Amino acid sequence: MAVLNVTRRGAGSTERVWKVLLDCETFPTFLDGVNEVTVTGEEGGGRRTSSWVVELKGSEMEWDQEDIIDVERLRWEFRQTEGDLAHYEGYWQVLEDTEGVALHLNVEFDIGLPMVAEMIHPAVEKSLRAYQQQILSSSLYL
Repeated sequence: MAVLNVTRRGAGSTERVWKVLLDCETFPTFLDGVNEVTVTGEEGGGRRTSSWVVELKGSEMEWDQEDIIDVERLRWEFRQTEGDLAHYEGYWQVLEDTEGVALHLNVEFDIGLPMVAEMIHPAVEKSLRAYQQQILSSSLYL
């Protein structure tokens, strides 16, 4: 299992970063490799479900996930419920302090194929880091 725990600072405001982050159905328009995101259900209480199609090293990966949106904490928790990964869960959190806005990502994932994990896990981590930067950058253009 791989773990990524990284905070990246950006310009802009917490409100803008939060707005971009929550609008995951627009991710395919600005996140390289994210082919499709569909919110499949809104369950109230900050819960929703979503379906994802992401390209990684020339292969499409698909999964469904449960999302828990905590508006007060500016935190989006997610957990794969079905799909191509053996394990995928974590959270995004928008933070603000005296230095400005930051986007924190904590994710645990496992591709489920031990023989290729050493090659695939770094590629997943690289993509997630790029998504984090692209979300921060996109929030400047709202």
